[in-house]
Amino acid sequence: MKTQQTDITPRERILRTAAELFYHQGYRATGINEVIARSGVAKATFYNNFPSKDDLCLAYLQDRNTSEYEAIVASVHDHDTPRQRFMAVMQSLQPWLEANRLRGCAFLHMVAEVPDPGHMLREEGIKHYQSLRQFIRGLAEDLIASDPEAYGRLNADILTDDYLVILGGAIAMTEIYQDLWPVAQAVVLIERLIASESHVPENRQTCLSP
Repeated sequence: MKTQQTDITPRERILRTAAELFYHQGYRATGINEVIARSGVAKATFYNNFPSKDDLCLAYLQDRNTSEYEAIVASVHDHDTPRQRFMAVMQSLQPWLEANRLRGCAFLHMVAEVPDPGHMLREEGIKHYQSLRQFIRGLAEDLIASDPEAYGRLNADILTDDYLVILGGAIAMTEIYQDLWPVAQAVVLIERLIASESHVPENRQTCLSP
């Protein structure tokens, strides 16, 4: 059955259809002919917009990168204090995962389907998490500066690394278990990070690029 999308351009119909199929059933499991049929466009129209399946998937990931990043930023800016904003990234996971039926991260899915680390689709995933990483780093710096007595012992780079790893793990474990308890636990772990007096081991180094 063709998807009814009459008020948007053919390119946007193709992208929306592909986004649904790639995200919910997988990139490799989705063929171009299925995207064409579901989006209701001619084959020539498809190839005029997207020369290959990889080009279509790249556009899908780029759109998702932008929309997810903007949603996170908006969620964070709804809060008043540096501490609330720092916690807000992790706290935004639960409603996002619920809206996606616990399906998880499109960029982590792509890693599993595209083994070549230099592939452009994998590189788009790196861009997504690097943008998020730098955003969290800014929040960490703001948190530390807001109360040097309480947070001055923290290292912004290490705190960022820990945050990102916990966040990624929570997303993956939520999809595996099909349950939200990993997200709840992740919020607790972030609370512990900024409360612990022993957060920064003397011999630990960060891998975050400046």
